[in-house]
Amino acid sequence: MRGHAVYGVWLDWGLLYVGQTSEAERRLRDLAVGESHHLANTFPPEIWHRVVVVAWPRLPEAGPLVERFGADEVGLGLEHRLQSWLEPLANGSRRRPDGGWREVDWATSRSRGARVGRQIDSLFEAVRRVWREASEAGSSTASEVYRVVFPGELLPT
Repeated sequence: MRGHAVYGVWLDWGLLYVGQTSEAERRLRDLAVGESHHLANTFPPEIWHRVVVVAWPRLPEAGPLVERFGADEVGLGLEHRLQSWLEPLANGSRRRPDGGWREVDWATSRSRGARVGRQIDSLFEAVRRVWREASEAGSSTASEVYRVVFPGELLPT
């Protein structure tokens, strides 16, 4: 996968993380080795159950929204909407300046993603349909719009 995408990482017990990238070809390679991303340092890829990637610009609903807002903003909006909908564990809190943690309140967020996310309903519904299909796959699979990988299938036995 190349370009813009949203992605999710599951452990056996549920969804851990939802993110977005404008460089799927780099981010998805680096994600599992902890390079430029915190997830693999906290939750090693050896314990990941499933990874789902959705190349949302390939959906027909994306075109008019990218023209209106730009692909980077739409990606942030989709990330926000997915996190609000799914409430993944690792996205549910943020570091405070004093080193403590605060809960994320997606409903009251004024972030760029939240602002754009409120205006991309048709694309979000399309992404949500694809996300559901991909997240229910029983083995590694791919379509024109998504990829599903089970890291355990890639590890030597």
